[in-house]
Amino acid sequence: MKRTMAAGAIAVLGALAGAAPAGAAESLLPQSGPMPAVTMQRLLLIDAAHRGSRVVAVGDRGYVVVSDDNGRSWRRARSPAAPLLTAVDFLDARLGWAVGHDSVILASADGGETWTQQFSAPAEQRPLLDVLFLDKDTGFAVGAYGAFYETADGGRSWNPRKVIEDDKHLNAIVRLPKGHLVVLGEAGLILLSTDSGRTWKPVPSPYKGSLFGGVVTDDGALVAFGLRGRIFRSADDGATWQPVDNASTATLMGGSRLPDGTLVLAGAGGTILVSRDDGRSFVPLDAGSTKAFSKAVVGGPNEVVMFGETGVRAVPLPTGRHKESR
Repeated sequence: MKRTMAAGAIAVLGALAGAAPAGAAESLLPQSGPMPAVTMQRLLLIDAAHRGSRVVAVGDRGYVVVSDDNGRSWRRARSPAAPLLTAVDFLDARLGWAVGHDSVILASADGGETWTQQFSAPAEQRPLLDVLFLDKDTGFAVGAYGAFYETADGGRSWNPRKVIEDDKHLNAIVRLPKGHLVVLGEAGLILLSTDSGRTWKPVPSPYKGSLFGGVVTDDGALVAFGLRGRIFRSADDGATWQPVDNASTATLMGGSRLPDGTLVLAGAGGTILVSRDDGRSFVPLDAGSTKAFSKAVVGGPNEVVMFGETGVRAVPLPTGRHKESR
């Protein structure tokens, strides 16, 4: 039976996008400049990247917002009209890329202050869900229905590739410490590349449900997470996996590693899970919300900044002082 756009990762993102009241929120959003605090509590934000004290977040209706004080105040970046943006990645303090629906790819060369469109393919109806650059020239964007694009010239041109035989959603792409790359996707799909993305091969999966993301631990392991709160850990580039206990069945959508090695996973129903043992175990953190979270970055001292259905929310961490998330 043919799947609809409500399947897999699209269901999660679509549910979040549908939660934002379009007319009311749109009327509050400036074209550029400072963002009112009340707006930042309503704006759907799917992903964020943190470099130094700067945070760049992306989300509904193509909005890109920037903070230079660890998420306490925000301004809107200058960017072209775009649909829902689902992921953002920075190679360094200046070079960044964002992707989203309509296969749109945006780029910034000034730390997220301004953005230009590099690519778009709305007729294909394949939302892009993640982006990763290995250096200033080599990058990859992955997404729904097997969408896979690569560039060798910093995004001036993007070329499609078919890396799987079927059309499973490719939800995330992660770089491992040895330089290996892993793609995580629908129905437990795991692809591994040991040659910087030139070739890909499937590896045995511990799960038949969708995997929505992965985060690398301080000791080099990969923690993958996804549907129904499932978490798995691999210490050998995905060759073998161990399940990680999690009492919650809320879908997990995003993860980050903080500078002290703390892992933070974000998910539906206000779920925040924290690990301080390189992903071998997680404990829940009460955010005081039942709204979905999709990403976490480090905030001020002993604080994590959460993004999702209710915009931006700072949540205290029990211990630790952090400077930058990766």
